[in-house]
This record gives sequence, structure tokens and C-alpha cells, in this order.
Amino acid sequence: MNEKLVDSHSAEKNKKFPGPIAAGVFFSLTAILLTYGGIFLPIENDYLRSGLGEVLFVLVPALIFLIIGRYDIKNTLQLRRTKPINYLIVPLLMIFALPIVAVVNAMSLGIIRLVFGRTLPIEQLKVLDVPTLFIALLVVGVSAAVCEETLFRGLISKGYEKYGVIISLFITSILFGILHRDLQKSLGLILIGGLIGFIVYKTKSIYTGMVAHFTNNAIVVFMLFSTSGKLEEMEKLGITQLDNFDFSSIPRVILIISIIIYFMIFLGCTSVFAALMYAFCRVNKDEIISGNYTTISNYTGEDYISGSILQNDLEANSNGIGQAGYNSTQGDPAISEIEQTFIYDKASRKKLSLAGFISVLPGLILVFLIFAGQLLELLNVDSGMLYDLLEALWIIRPN
Repeated sequence: MNEKLVDSHSAEKNKKFPGPIAAGVFFSLTAILLTYGGIFLPIENDYLRSGLGEVLFVLVPALIFLIIGRYDIKNTLQLRRTKPINYLIVPLLMIFALPIVAVVNAMSLGIIRLVFGRTLPIEQLKVLDVPTLFIALLVVGVSAAVCEETLFRGLISKGYEKYGVIISLFITSILFGILHRDLQKSLGLILIGGLIGFIVYKTKSIYTGMVAHFTNNAIVVFMLFSTSGKLEEMEKLGITQLDNFDFSSIPRVILIISIIIYFMIFLGCTSVFAALMYAFCRVNKDEIISGNYTTISNYTGEDYISGSILQNDLEANSNGIGQAGYNSTQGDPAISEIEQTFIYDKASRKKLSLAGFISVLPGLILVFLIFAGQLLELLNVDSGMLYDLLEALWIIRPN
């Protein structure tokens, strides 16, 4: 039995996976392509341009890299089936997470408005009819979910996994949020990225991440479909800056009642979300994830020792079970999932490297320059050294 486990561990170690440098390089490359690639896609249709951009600038480079580099695509991208119940729980999780994300976005907009006296106009795709709705679901929902999850919860997450699962989730979520290059929405997007990352981590399947991503984007599309007609009417009336609406014109009683109603909705959704998250964790409690996304029971006591884990610490937690860390009589992991993840995560993680930081630096600089351009717009600054630099870099497009 132990020989088979050792052979399994050796085979896992011999598989080729992308590392932190590859993850950083692809984040930087994607940031550059998404920022400047539109120049090479002179297409007037917003949906076609967006869909082609996702495929050509996000999905294709990642797949070419994995194929040419002969990486283990199945395990890098976590192309595994999951429990059918997850396809019900995950969409519900995303639906009831929306009010929480909305509060975070509202707080971000409130702070920006408090500091700068206004917010930037939010560009919205118009979904005015049913055919456009289906096109939007295909492009904004399906295309974005498949392409972005392949890059982030696949290549990038696997690359940073060498620093540990928790650090990988943290870094990947931040990079996912800021790569959308929208200062006002970054915190909400980071939160969504963290939730999707946790879902993929628990299920060991990128398909659940794609379902979660699609659900989130599809809800946005349906909301646009339900409001686009009204927004168009408001534009005809000269109301174009709804984000800068003066709430002081609303009677205080109505404003207070609206806040109370939304707060009650928020509490209800948060309670349902917590219950769904508990159910989700219970359903996937046996999907123990290690640094290489295999159960910790695949590793023998010698592996823990080689990972600088004291054998007596393992034995103290295992209540007298065998080397594999698995209670064969009860059929459950002998130690808790959190302890298992911590033990292997601690044993396998590597220190953050300078090369890994340098590889992601170009993308970070570009994103922060874009944020700087948005700050200048908030400040109504259209001149100066920084403005000229951003204009020269085509971050602020010349008039």
C-alpha cells in the first residue's frame, strides 16, 4: 500500500507545472494585450471586439504556452469533474454574494465621491432586445468565464501555488481584480475573484469556477437588459451621470426607508449566503487540496519529515493512525481539513522570489498607470508631466 502511495507521490512530483515566473509573465502579457490589443481589432461592434479580445489576448496565449511547454494541462487547468450538486450550489452562492459585493462597491464609490467630489461615469453595454441579450450572454458570460478562468484559476493560480495555497489564492484574486483596470470596481472584483478561487480550490475543478464566473456575469447582463431601455430614456432627457446623482434632493424619510429595506435584504442574503457556504464546504469536505491538488493522504510520514514537519506533531494530530494519515476504519481523514491543508502547505511552500516579483512588475506598473490616469480624470487634470506621460503611453488616448 505504502509503495503505491510513494509511486503516486513520485509521479505527481515528476509532472511539469508552470511556476511563479510564468504566472507573472502571463499577467503582464495579458495586461499589455488587453490595454493595447484593441488597436489591432478595429471592430465597431462592442460585443464582437470584446469576445475576440478575450479569446485572442487571454485564452490563446495561455493555451499555446502550456502546449508548447508540454505542461500537465489537465492538472494545471484542473480539468476535473465535480459533484453534480455543486452545479446547483455554486450559482446560488454567486447570486446571494451579489449584495455583499454591491455594498463593497458602494463603499468604494462613496469614498471616491467623498474625496474627489464625484465618481467616474461607468461605461455600460446596452442590451436593448432579446437577440442582443443572447449575444451578450455568449460574450460577457461564456467567453469571459472560459478565457479568464483558464488564465487565472488555471495557469496563474497553479504558478503561485508553489508559495502555498493561501498565498496563491490571495495573489490570484488581487491580480484578477486589478486586471479589469477599473479603480472604482477593483475591491468588488477582488472579492469576487477570491470567492471563485475558493470555489475552485474546494472542488478541485475549474468547471465550477467557470459556472461561478458565468453566473456573476449573466446576472449583470440580465440587469442591463432590464434597465437599458430606461437608461436610454434618461439619456434623451439629458440625464447621463446617474452615478453622480444628488441624493440630497430625495426626501429624508424616503431615503431612510430605502436604506432600511436594502439593509434587511442585505442581512437576508448574507444569511442565505452563509448557509450555502456551509453546505458547500460540507459537500466538498472530502476534496482535500494540497499544493499539487491531491489529497494529503497520498503522502507518507517520510514526506512530512522531508518537508520539515516533525513526525511527533503528525502523530499527535493523527490519533494513532497509519503513515498515510488516513483512518481506514472510519473512512474519514484523521485530522481536520484545515490541519491537513496547513501541514502540506507549510511543508511545500517556497519563499517569494525576486524573479517572480520582477515577472509581474510590468503588468502591475501598467495597471497602476491606468489607475493614475483615472485619478487625474477624477481631479479634472488634463496637463502636467504625468498627464503627458500617460498620453504618450496611450493610456490616456490623445484627442
